[in-house]
Amino acid sequence: MAGGKLSPRQKMINMMYLVLTALLALNVSQEVLNAFHLVNVGLQSSNGALTDKNSGIYKAFDKQLADDKAKAKEFYDKAQKAKKLGETLNDTLASYKRNIIALAGGIDTTTDEIVQRDNIDVATRMFVEDGKGVERGRALQKLILDTRDQLMALVDEKDKGSVHLSLDAKTPKIKGEEGAKWEFLTFSHVPATAAVTILSKFQNDAISSEGAVIEYLIKKIGATDFKFTDLQAKVIAPTSYVLDGQQYKADIFLAAFNSGTEPEVFLGPTGGFKKNADGGYEPEKKIMSDLPPGYSGAAMKAEGGFGKYSATATGVGDKTYGGVIRVKDPATGHYTFYPFEQKYQAAPKAIVVSPTKMNVLYIGVENPMEVSVPGVGQGDVSASLDGAGTLSKNSDGTYTAKVTAIGKCHVNVNAKIEGKVQSMGNKEFRIKRIPDPVPTLGGKLKGGNTQPGAIKAQSGVVPLLENFDFEARFNVQSFEMVFSSKGEIFKETATGPLFNQKMKSLLDRAKPKDIIFIDEIKVVGPDNTPRKLGQIAFTII
Repeated sequence: MAGGKLSPRQKMINMMYLVLTALLALNVSQEVLNAFHLVNVGLQSSNGALTDKNSGIYKAFDKQLADDKAKAKEFYDKAQKAKKLGETLNDTLASYKRNIIALAGGIDTTTDEIVQRDNIDVATRMFVEDGKGVERGRALQKLILDTRDQLMALVDEKDKGSVHLSLDAKTPKIKGEEGAKWEFLTFSHVPATAAVTILSKFQNDAISSEGAVIEYLIKKIGATDFKFTDLQAKVIAPTSYVLDGQQYKADIFLAAFNSGTEPEVFLGPTGGFKKNADGGYEPEKKIMSDLPPGYSGAAMKAEGGFGKYSATATGVGDKTYGGVIRVKDPATGHYTFYPFEQKYQAAPKAIVVSPTKMNVLYIGVENPMEVSVPGVGQGDVSASLDGAGTLSKNSDGTYTAKVTAIGKCHVNVNAKIEGKVQSMGNKEFRIKRIPDPVPTLGGKLKGGNTQPGAIKAQSGVVPLLENFDFEARFNVQSFEMVFSSKGEIFKETATGPLFNQKMKSLLDRAKPKDIIFIDEIKVVGPDNTPRKLGQIAFTII
């Protein structure tokens, strides 16, 4: 209880709890009851401080995820599990505290203490008496032990010895009480104020143990090392175009990169950098981040750990571009500059096939496309689709593709040149179904902590297609609502998108700490394929 990496104040509070529990077995005096009240106040204050500390760590997780999703995702997900475990146990303990206080006459507003604070029957009936009391007490012990085990399961096996959790509910060994159960030793004939203090202590242990696990997880991310998440084969050649009989040369290597961290790549002259014996450029180390002379403007577009270079070739012939990659050492703060240079050749003949909106074709919608051949008039260009679908030409020279099955297709392009129709090649496209919409209530609420009035103001489930450029509508066929309030669970199913009358009645009862799940959401989109969407969860505040 006082072991592990606890603050001196936390150790003192835990020790006071043990002393007062021992005194309770001897005599329930007003002084002892006063002492329990003081300890409970201290525990609640400590719980608030620990909760604020944990909130700061969760914000650090959010930042790590935003900065480097590939590196932080695994630990972020584990931290969210720890948060859920801690919240579930803490909410359960808080509910029991409220019930004990209510059964003991509530809180005296003049003293801020429980009215019947010396009542020894309330906790006994709630957790020890035969029937529901014993079941409730043993269920609480199991919840505490299971929460501890599940929190510890988030720690790597080799690190379990270094992570200490104060949360525990093992049956204590007390002389003269051999064979007694945990719920009896913990709550039997315990005054109401002591029972509330005991539950506050378990809340303290839960929040502290959650904090120990997430502190361990945030350290596992490792923010001071270069991390590489992917390997990919790369080929660099002086030119990608050779004449018949000319020798082709290329460097083939394995590139390591971090798909979650975008590099800083700048275009500019490479003349100021030194070359090595192989003709490549030597890296240049600097304390400052200043770019070499001749560089201006922002870094080029980066995606998936790579800089994405694009340029429109003007004229036929060899083209050369170069620049530098700037890398900051997270340990020292110094910079290293890696120069690069590459060539390509612009050829006079090419076809251009590009979707107007996306780089894939979607089932169930009209996919607008533009097809052209440089140097050939639009009237002399024709195209067809080879695969599951059709491609039709519009009056303005653009095309509309309609596809019917997931997979791949090819757009074949022909051009009439000097009176003869010639094949100019083809372009492969992927065929996908429209992505799943995001389930919402009324097109506004997506889950999380919510005021009861905000949910009551919504009429039902609205699926939204986010970040999708096509006009597409999904219709809700049915959904299920689960309403959880103070241990009671109600389940209702609705046909169509709107709440039925029973659902509305449950929502009218919503109070803080109640939980509402919208699940089994079934929809149909433009492709006429039934889909099941993910769950939305709300906690009433």
